[in-house]
This record gives sequence, C-alpha cells and structure tokens, in this order.
Amino acid sequence: MEVAHDVALAPFTTLRLGGPARRLLVATTDDELVSAARGPDPEDGPVVLLAGGSNVVVADRGVDGTVVGVATRGVEISRAPDGTAHVTVAAGEPWDDLVARCVEEGLAGIECLSGIPGSTGATPIQNVGAYGQDVAETIVRVRVLDREAGEILDLTGEDCGFRYRDSAFKGNDRHVVLRVTFALRPDPGGGAARYAELARPLGGDAGD
Repeated sequence: MEVAHDVALAPFTTLRLGGPARRLLVATTDDELVSAARGPDPEDGPVVLLAGGSNVVVADRGVDGTVVGVATRGVEISRAPDGTAHVTVAAGEPWDDLVARCVEEGLAGIECLSGIPGSTGATPIQNVGAYGQDVAETIVRVRVLDREAGEILDLTGEDCGFRYRDSAFKGNDRHVVLRVTFALRPDPGGGAARYAELARPLGGDAGD
C-alpha cells in the first residue's frame, strides 16, 4: 500500500479544494482497504475515506490524521442463460466508466445515470439516481466492512434501507463499501425514457 505524508488533497477532489493530509494511504485491493479502514495506530489520528472526491470540500488546514484513498478496481460480469447479468464492481471503480461499459455490453438498468461523477462504492450510500432511475432498483448485494463488528458482510438490497437519495449507510461511518453487485437485464435499446428532457434528445416522447 502506498503511503505518503503531508500530501495536498485538492487534486483528489472535483472542486480542487483542500489542504494537506498528515498521512495518505492509497488502497488498491480490498484487503488493503479493509486494513486501512480499520485504522492505524491511534497516534496517527482519525481515518477519513476519500474515493472519487465528488463535491467534497476539505478545509485549507487539511486533515490532521490519515486519509485513505479508495483506488480499488475490478468489474466482473456473470450472465445467466436468459441474458440477465450480475455485475460486481470494486468500490473505487469510476461510476461513469461503469455505466458506459454496461451500455456497451447491452445491459440496461443504470443507463440513465450516465454523467454522474464519483466512485461506484459511493452509489449505494446516496442511493444515486437521475431521470427516473436509482441504484436501489438494481443493487442486489453490497459487500462492506462493518467497522464496529470488525467483520466483512454481504448485505442485500433490503438490508441497505434504501429511500429517496438515502440509505442505512448515510450519516455514519460504520460501514465501508468494498464491492457492489447490480442485477441488469439484456436490452441494447435501454429502458423507457421516463422524463421528457431525456426522451426529446433521443427523438421520442416520455415513456418511449
């Protein structure tokens, strides 16, 4: 795992704001992320996770502790005989890249969520959505580190407590998302465009 000291955090955020982290770890595997998220020596201060850095504002004074950069990668696609697919994605995978790949693979269910910045691991926390779709519709499993219990758990979509732009993960740091599994359907044309603003550029009407 890469370790650096007194690293400016501004380049790691989309708003390009932020002073230095006293200690920066970059986790590229699930094992590294689990080890780092469980926390180093207490003398190293608090542990803060930073993935895509979307809309994150870091104070000019920085973080007097350890920042863990979530840089895990990996996409596994498992297809059933009927063409439906389970797509399991590492938390650090860029979300928009995943959407583009699923569209290229002819898999529908998250195509309206193109253009949303950030990492895949952040999507269940916010229950990311746009244009009539949200990830709660397709998430079937979220693998997490439960920091309180010290265990790795596989949670179902129901366990996640999804609500509009909300989930059981939001507002606390108990769970660290490691991987997310989506159930997508084969449909090269995509689903219905529920919003007129989306349908018009595609040459149709809402519902087409």
